[in-house]
Amino acid sequence: MKKLLRTLFLTAMMAMPLTSYAGYVNGDVNRDGKVTIADVTALIDYLLSNVDSYEMSLVADLNHDNSVSIADVTLLIDFLLSGEGGAVPVVITENIDVNGVTFTMVKVDAGTFMMGATAEQLDEAQADEFPAHEVTITYDYYIAQTEVTWELWFAVMGDDASDFQGDLRSPVTNVSLFDVAIFVDKLTEETGRVFRTPTEAEWEFAARGGNLSKYYKYSGSHDVDAVAWYDVNAGADAHPVAQKVPNELGLFDMSGNVAEWCQDWYVRYDSGSVVNPVGPESGQTNVYRGGSWSSPASMCRVSARGNLDPHKKTSDLGFRMVMNCQ
Repeated sequence: MKKLLRTLFLTAMMAMPLTSYAGYVNGDVNRDGKVTIADVTALIDYLLSNVDSYEMSLVADLNHDNSVSIADVTLLIDFLLSGEGGAVPVVITENIDVNGVTFTMVKVDAGTFMMGATAEQLDEAQADEFPAHEVTITYDYYIAQTEVTWELWFAVMGDDASDFQGDLRSPVTNVSLFDVAIFVDKLTEETGRVFRTPTEAEWEFAARGGNLSKYYKYSGSHDVDAVAWYDVNAGADAHPVAQKVPNELGLFDMSGNVAEWCQDWYVRYDSGSVVNPVGPESGQTNVYRGGSWSSPASMCRVSARGNLDPHKKTSDLGFRMVMNCQ
C-alpha cells in the first residue's frame, strides 16, 4: 500500500510545471535551495518512514499546524502547480558567514498589523500596551532567526572563546545597548551588509509572525511552554537557542529565554495609525521585548514591553539583530 501511494503521487507529478525559488523556503524538504518535484518525493518518503524529525518539521509543516501530514503534500503540489507560490507560505532566509560562524536571517515582508494590546493579549495586558494601534511597515527587512549567541559574539568581536565556561549556543547576556551598537557596526564592516538593532515595531511584527500571523498570545503559540523558557521551566538560566517551537516565520525564542534590546526610546503609545515608527528622538530608557528565563509568562507575550537605561547590563537581557534588504 505504501509503495502504491508513493507511485501514485510521483506519477501525478510528472507533467507538472516546476518553479524554483532561490534561498531557503518552506517546502524545500531536501534542502537544495529550491522547491521542485524532488521535494514532493522527499516529503512522501519522510511520511512513509514513520520517523519524527524536528528539523524536518521546520521546512515541511507547510500549513503550520505543528505536524507534518498528507495535507502538507497537498499544499506542496498546489504550490508547484500554481507557479506563483500557491497556498504555501514562503519564508525566505539568508545564511551569513562571519569568521567561520554561520547564522540565519529571515525575511519579513512589508505589512500592516495592530500593535499593542490586541484581543488575545487583553487578560494580562499592562497599561503601556494600550491603546492598540495600526502600524504599517512599508519595507521588507531581515531579522535574525535566533538571539545572538556567544559563538557569534566571539567571532565578530574577536574575543578568545577558549576560557568561556558556558554553552556557546546560548544567547549573549550582560550587554548594554551601546555594546550591541559596537557589535552590529563590526558585523556590518565584516560582512558588507547593514545590521542594526530592530525598532520596536519591527520586533513586534516579526514576533507576531509578520503577514503569516495566526494571532497567538506568545510568539508561535498560545501555549507558553511550547515556545518559551521562562521562570517556571527555565531553571533560572538561559538555554541554547532554537530548542523550542518557532513562530510562523521560523523565528525562535522571541518569547522567553532572554529579553531583547530594541533601538526605540521608551514612550507610551498614541492611538493614531503610524507608518514606519522609530520612537521619539530622545528619552531616558530604551525598550526591550520578549521576556526572559526570569520572567513570568505574562511578560513573554508578543505585546509585553519593558524598558531600561541603555547603559545597563543584566543576566537576562540580550539582543537579536535586523539586516536591511539590499
